[in-house]
Amino acid sequence: MLRSMLKISETQRPEEKGEVEGGTKDFEALFQKHWSQVYGAILRVLGDPDEAEGLSLEVFWRLYRMFQSDTKVSKIRNLRAWLFRSATNTALNELRSRRRRAHYEAQAGTLALAENSVENPGEEAERVEERVRVRAVLAGMKVRDAQLLLLRYTGLSYREVAEALDIAPSSVGTLLARAEKAFEERYRELEGK
Repeated sequence: MLRSMLKISETQRPEEKGEVEGGTKDFEALFQKHWSQVYGAILRVLGDPDEAEGLSLEVFWRLYRMFQSDTKVSKIRNLRAWLFRSATNTALNELRSRRRRAHYEAQAGTLALAENSVENPGEEAERVEERVRVRAVLAGMKVRDAQLLLLRYTGLSYREVAEALDIAPSSVGTLLARAEKAFEERYRELEGK
């Protein structure tokens, strides 16, 4: 059935007999001659023009690389058949890949829902509101102060914070205390509104 869909011929046409023997200079002519057929074969399998174009380019890229090493090209007895076989294999591999990807994404979604299930929606709403307030306060602070807080509270040591912000390690404690005070004041202002 697939063979009739793709209209693949098992015999090589007489005008294709010498095609494979050329070098890279002949590649462009082969590309022009066979592009629409390879693209059409992949498009019929996948049904997506953008993906078909990308995979068609992949097929021709493989052929081009074979042209770079002439020994592999000489093993191709029927270029048209090789192109169609490569095109259909590439398209079918993409279909399998889609199926696996969909399966893994569904598993990941199920796992994420299970891990992030909320037992108390009220508490979750409060946490979300708090995150929004924290982000708003950080956005309104001096850039260096916000960076100090973020770097320190993501687990960096004073030395690492100093290196990241290009400041003296001995001043990190003082700057961090000031940034924490500024954060706390802004947070309380925002919370009181």
